[in-house]
Amino acid sequence: MRRSTYSSPMSCRIITGGKGAGKTSLMRTISIEKDVRQGFLSLRTGNGYSLLDLSNGTEHPFISEDPSAGSGRIGRWYYDEEAFREACRSLVSYRSGTVCIDEIGRLELSGEGFAPALKALAADDCVDLILSVRTEYLDAVIDCFCLRSVSVQSVEA
Repeated sequence: MRRSTYSSPMSCRIITGGKGAGKTSLMRTISIEKDVRQGFLSLRTGNGYSLLDLSNGTEHPFISEDPSAGSGRIGRWYYDEEAFREACRSLVSYRSGTVCIDEIGRLELSGEGFAPALKALAADDCVDLILSVRTEYLDAVIDCFCLRSVSVQSVEA
């Protein structure tokens, strides 16, 4: 498993594991224990996922197997591009502290989803990141977003 360390005051903690391994559960626990109120978690809901906004506790549907969920598509999933744009606007407004982003993967590696916000936050030396990334995308995410001071924590189901 790859671990990168560069000289930068910013840190990045990545929770990694396979599908259903408990990445989101661990991120939720960390966000509560560390009182992180910046970022988003992806919560399973029926045939899709909702974004949980850590700043206010609201949930917004954003990805589903139902084509009416949005015009964006990756694999069997349809996603609401506007929901991602709004989430990204919120994420880039954070200028200090810790920010959680749950489930960075294929969508972000293709430049969509949380990618614009993650690029901006990764370049910000005043923000610490906590991310979840599936094991198979770990190295590609670290490279694509030039993540620095990375620590990796693996979880298994």
